[in-house]
Amino acid sequence: MHRLMHKLLFAKVEFWLVLLLMLVGLLGLVGFGALVLDGTRRDGGRLGAVSTTAVAMAKIPYTIRDLSRADASMAANLPMRFATKPAGWSFAAGDPLPGYLLLSRYDGDRARHVVELVALADGTVLHQWWPDADSLLPEPPADPRLTNINNWNTRRFRAIHPALNGDGELLIKDHYSVLLGLDACARRAWLQDAAYFHHSTEPDGQGGFWSPALMAPQTVDEVPADFFEDALAHVDGAGRLLSQRSLTKVFLDHGLEYLIFAHKKYMQDPLHLNDIQPVLADGPHWKKGDLFLSLRALSIVMLYRPATDEILWMKQGPWMSQHDVDILDDRRIAIFDNHAYDRGHGIRVRGSNQIAVYDFETGEVSYPWNAALTAADVKTPLEGLFTILPNGSLMVEEENFGRLLIFSPDGEVRAEFVNKGADGRAYRMGWSRHLSPDKGDAALARLKGVECAGDDT
Repeated sequence: MHRLMHKLLFAKVEFWLVLLLMLVGLLGLVGFGALVLDGTRRDGGRLGAVSTTAVAMAKIPYTIRDLSRADASMAANLPMRFATKPAGWSFAAGDPLPGYLLLSRYDGDRARHVVELVALADGTVLHQWWPDADSLLPEPPADPRLTNINNWNTRRFRAIHPALNGDGELLIKDHYSVLLGLDACARRAWLQDAAYFHHSTEPDGQGGFWSPALMAPQTVDEVPADFFEDALAHVDGAGRLLSQRSLTKVFLDHGLEYLIFAHKKYMQDPLHLNDIQPVLADGPHWKKGDLFLSLRALSIVMLYRPATDEILWMKQGPWMSQHDVDILDDRRIAIFDNHAYDRGHGIRVRGSNQIAVYDFETGEVSYPWNAALTAADVKTPLEGLFTILPNGSLMVEEENFGRLLIFSPDGEVRAEFVNKGADGRAYRMGWSRHLSPDKGDAALARLKGVECAGDDT
């Protein structure tokens, strides 16, 4: 055997054969490159599964890299930013904070997401939901818009903006996933897959919810298969789809195509709808059933009336890359102003995030929490949301950095939660939701006596 191997390894090879092998290898590389190029076309490619397989093979080194650092993929931006801060809750002296929190966070120690019902008075965890996306979610769809979204698995799935319905079921989704209803033990009660839901989930005041979604399939003409056609999705408390309207078509029908397609280059996600805030009562500037919409890509906040397909008001800036619109009273709204920009060196925040308040009677924009947010150095470039609590306190989730803060009405930090693991790193959050004392008490009453099998409930 040794002699045979020696002869094979050191046998003389004709020069023409070497050249032939090199030529075949070169043609193979060119052919493989063509398949990869075809598989990355916006229209999905012409060669179907062959091109898809070639792209998957080309990504093998990156796949191995990502698998080797899967935990790090869910770590916060600058995960050691809060190295000197304690993990979990810290409370300043004062009266207990009112209500409860659906704290949505990635647990770095267990490498999966959890939603916790927390008493804000002292941070006590009263119930937990551990969504097992591997069993809860269907197979990921073969949609080119989801090619680079790797969240259809337990390790990377986040329960974004969880909400409780009237039956005590927990509504969850990740960005661009199906919408799920979970029972108290995080088992699937129902699933809505008529669209890919993302970002906010806001109650309509009648037991249902509004959420941004991607139309599936697309309805806009002359766009590539990877185009993000944002929609306004309305579901009832059991996840049944009540309506779904293409926001892209709303813009086109109102002569606003120039905001979507009049760019030097094609934009895959030109609107980036990240919040739908329903109007729950009539006022001098809006009516019940109207919707406030936040479009991050255009730094636009608008007021839309679905009943008559009217754009009632629209303002671009001074906020930049904003999220989360809330109605303060019958004439004012507040906006989570990420104040984020990109001048070719990556997205970053100018100064700190702010809460912009717009007054419909005066047309003025003010920033009443400027000093507090600047002092606390709140600066999530993406995502982020806020809530004004019943006692006038301000709750802010600094999602990208794994921190949640509650400020007193005079701007002092009353409570802080840092989502750190045992490794000292901070991990990402998932759009936590404040619950009033009444709603929290009702949730606890439904959960009382529930026993769930296993460790992860």
